[in-house]
Amino acid sequence: MCFTSWTVFVDFLANLQNWQMKVGAENVAMFKNLSTVLDENEEDSMLDLLLKTEITQHLRSLECEINMYVREFEEEEGKLVRNPFSGTLDITTIPSDVQDEFLDLKHDSAAKDLYEEK
Repeated sequence: MCFTSWTVFVDFLANLQNWQMKVGAENVAMFKNLSTVLDENEEDSMLDLLLKTEITQHLRSLECEINMYVREFEEEEGKLVRNPFSGTLDITTIPSDVQDEFLDLKHDSAAKDLYEEK
């Protein structure tokens, strides 16, 4: 898993939680097709309780799935994700199938400059 993938997981988790709150408040603007259908049907513009429940359950299910991946990420791997440019991290502690990606990232000066800016 590369740095970009990890931040995508974290960002997506935040979106899922935010969307659950919005659906609870009957705001479905993030679902463009559903929002359009509700806007076109003025007499039926309220979100059906069953549909609201299904959407919320689906979002929770996605959140649980993503959390499983996040929890599986061990502490040493997490250090590499938080700062892949640190000279003190032992890259051999992560699975061998992603070591090359981390090494490439660690030695990518443009990525390091961008990381330090943020």
